[in-house]
Amino acid sequence: MTKHLKPVELFLAFGLAATIGISNSPSANASEGDETVNEATAPVLAQGGEGGEGGEGGEGGEGGEAGVSSGNPDVDYMTTLGLMKGHLIVAEELIEQGNYDEAEVHIGHPVEELYGGIENELSQRNVSQFKTELTELHDLAKSAPESPQMQDAFATSMESIDQAIAAVPQSERQSPEFVLDVMTEMLKTAAAEYEAAIADGKIVEVEEYQDARGFILYAEELYQNVADQMSQENPEDHQVIQESLAQLKTAFPSVTPPDTPIKDPSEVYSLVSQIELRS
Repeated sequence: MTKHLKPVELFLAFGLAATIGISNSPSANASEGDETVNEATAPVLAQGGEGGEGGEGGEGGEGGEAGVSSGNPDVDYMTTLGLMKGHLIVAEELIEQGNYDEAEVHIGHPVEELYGGIENELSQRNVSQFKTELTELHDLAKSAPESPQMQDAFATSMESIDQAIAAVPQSERQSPEFVLDVMTEMLKTAAAEYEAAIADGKIVEVEEYQDARGFILYAEELYQNVADQMSQENPEDHQVIQESLAQLKTAFPSVTPPDTPIKDPSEVYSLVSQIELRS
């Protein structure tokens, strides 16, 4: 099954490349950019997918592109890897259900849509290239999804992404500020995908719904790395973030979407804004 490249994720890849080209380090411009995004959060997120209605057209809307390039190369690099993880998380859920066709689509996204955005970065960070591993996994997802080789390739791909993540300085990966910046980028992409999944009050684009679910699940996983520190140092922010993540997850009760959306896209954007305001 061939999938057209997504404007949301292509914008991320191109934005990352542009950010790296402009600056090789997260300078003072990064915090400046973050401040600008926070000030514009409500109007930008509210515009969501006005560029199109449902399907592929909605994914390139204003909400999908807003803030994808953070101005911090480490945040953009980590966000790209986080989106890869999100795709594989929902692919694994679909594999467990025996839904190999839908799983194959999500397995293809990391290599087809996202890898190019970090390929040069991997070399600069002394990380082994893993495009071959992702390609092999995608090939097996199409030809032998139930095979032991597929299971091995899936585990290898996840390990490769984790190794790439480990190239981000540990001080950043354990920093609430950094983690929240990455979460915000992922959650804004998830909100745009969710909006793109809905038309006429129904979830009509299953793939976009699943994308959003995977990104939210991995964003929550990231937050667990700094949750204890946040609860001690910023208990009020921690409570809002925890509650907002819990509310976001209620819109995605399972990898198979409900016929009728549980939350309106505006509610999802609002919850993402609540988290962004704490970053």
